[in-house]
Parts: sequence; structure tokens; C-alpha cells
Amino acid sequence: MITTDDALKIIINNVKSKDSEFISLEKALDRIAYDNIYSPIDSPSFDKSAMDGYAIIFKDNSKTFNIVEDEKDFAPGCAMRVNTGFPIPEGADSIVEVEKVSVKEKKLTLIPDNIERYRNFTFKGSEFKKGTLLVKKGERISVRKQALIAYSSIAELKVYKKPVIGIITTGNEVIFPGDTPQKNKVYNANYIIAKGLIKKWGCDAVYFGHIKDSVESLKKHFRYALSHCDILVTTGGVSMGSADFTKRVLKDIGVNIIFDKTDIKPGKPMTFGMKENKLIFAMPGWPAALYVTAYKFLRPALYKFAGRNDYMQPQFDCKTKDNLHSRVGKNYVNSVNVEYKESKFYCKKSGPQKTDNFYSVACADGFVEIEKDKGNVSKSEMLPLVLLDD
Repeated sequence: MITTDDALKIIINNVKSKDSEFISLEKALDRIAYDNIYSPIDSPSFDKSAMDGYAIIFKDNSKTFNIVEDEKDFAPGCAMRVNTGFPIPEGADSIVEVEKVSVKEKKLTLIPDNIERYRNFTFKGSEFKKGTLLVKKGERISVRKQALIAYSSIAELKVYKKPVIGIITTGNEVIFPGDTPQKNKVYNANYIIAKGLIKKWGCDAVYFGHIKDSVESLKKHFRYALSHCDILVTTGGVSMGSADFTKRVLKDIGVNIIFDKTDIKPGKPMTFGMKENKLIFAMPGWPAALYVTAYKFLRPALYKFAGRNDYMQPQFDCKTKDNLHSRVGKNYVNSVNVEYKESKFYCKKSGPQKTDNFYSVACADGFVEIEKDKGNVSKSEMLPLVLLDD
């Protein structure tokens, strides 16, 4: 058994990011930039008007101007109508708002007011200049950043290829939503959890099916899945039960098991291995344990594999409103409801913390972690908090 921290370090050190591909800007939302993206143009690319008004030459110091309609006719003593965002006529150095002028028979008269030079000017390059960094390598392209790229004229960009994550659920005891309830059977929530989190975390999810507890069947399906995905995630079959075959099968098909137990609770028997350049996460079968280990181990691995530079999930200091149970030697993860008040996080248990209780996880806002040498935690102590983002 290894520590949670050591397990995470091993996983991260074995993750290599995907290759790149070029895609159209339209398909770039939520993709990860492969290189820094710089603007090829100034923005704006010309001096433009910030208001609907009239362009004049400020140094005329006049009150009355002749209105012209063509820029070639613009000269001292003239005014020209300019709408918001339109180019400013060459030579003009002030834009006077329409509400500050009187227009009659092609004559414009300024209404007395303080009209300054470069009034309502938006200068070329005043927003950003050619060569400005728009998106950093490894940054997720949000709606705002996608729009910013469009704003800078770029129609195609280089991103990391999207990882393909295979999912296999296992267990004779598992039935599917919609099936008739049966004694000693549980409904397959793990498929929903794995697929949902994988897609939420920016990867493509492929479900290779639910496999009964059969060594030969598991071998066949594990081999097939590994040949069609970058990372394989399995659920169930990793504990000490008489039908828990996952670790045995992985070894039989040539997977190098790097670790098969950590001190995390829930989720102790999570197993991590590699076959050539493929990563295998053999996750616990209890949905609560699957969720905890997915957030702790799978999320940072998928983020790094997808090319993200923010692959480590942020943690916050949080004051607990409850006494929390822990046991020295175990790295306890508790499901909590979170309140943010006066610039501080506060938390309380979302329900019972037993491994077989998924309801508490489903109702939680985050996880707090109690280090293995700490033991029970008293009310008002500070703990590291991870907010759930699914």
C-alpha cells in the first residue's frame, strides 16, 4: 500500500500529453491550445469612433462647420457624420456626439460644451496590438477566448488531440436502470459516473460494455478496449472478493501493475497500471469510492493527458462545522456541503460517510481531506477543500 500523495505523483509522472491537430475555430470550444496563440493584427485595426457623431478638426476652434459626405471632401471647417465603430476620416481629431450639435441645411453648429481633442476616439491597437498573447499553451479555450481568437482574425488553430477514454463496468450483481428490481442486485450508476466525468473533463468516452465476473470474458474485453482507446477505466472487481478478478486479468494480459492499494478512504483498492503507452485505472465498484478516486486520481491524469496546464485541482482552506471521523493510517475523504461567507469557506457533512452510501456524495458540494496522521477532526478545524465541478 502506498500513500495517496505518492500514488498521485506516480500517475502524473506517467502521463504524457497527446499529439496535436489543426481544427477550425468553430470546433475550438473547450479544446486545449497546443501552442501560445498570438494576435496577427492590431485591434482595432484602424482609428474608429466610439460614438455616433460628427468628425471635426479640433484645432479649427470653430463653432460652425460645413457638413460633407465624402472623406475626400473633408477639410478644415468641415464636419462629417460618423457612426459608432466606423473609421475616422483622415485629419479629424475629435468626434462630437450627435446630441451636442445642431444641424440645419448642411451646417453643423456646436452646442456650447467642453469639446476636447481626440474626444470619442478609439485608436488603432488600443485594445491589443499585433503579437499580443491571447491564449497560453495548455489553456482551455473558453467561449470568451474562442471569441477573442475570432476577434483577432484567426480561423484555424492548433490544439491537443482529444483523448479517448474507454470504460468497462464489471460484476454479476449489476443490472441496468429500467430492469426489474432483483434481490442482491444493484443498478449500474458507475457507467453514468465514469462517462459523465470523463466527458466533463474534456475527453471522449467510449463504453465497451458491462462484463460479468468471468476471467476469459474480462480478458477478451480488456484487450479489445485497450486496442481502441488511450486510457482504460474499469469499475469493480479490485477488492478481495472471491469473484474480484480485475487485477488478475490485467496481469494476465500483460499490464504492469504499478500499485494496487493506497491509503485513501473510500477507494483503497484502486489499481493503476500500464501496458506499453496505455494507462489503466481499475477503480472501485462502490459509486462513492469511484467518485472520490476519480476526483483524486483520474481528473488530474485526464487533464494532463489532454494537454492542460492546470491539471492539479485547486484546494481551498475550509473550516468544518462538524466533528469528522478519521482513523490514523487512512487518508479520509469526507463529502461535505459548503458555504462561502465573509471570504471564507465553511463545511458540514452532507450525510453518512460510509463507503456504501452514495447519496451523501451526490448531495455534496465538495470533498475535504483528512491526512493519515491526523485522526478525528474537531469542529472548527481547518481542512483542505476540493470543490466538485461536475
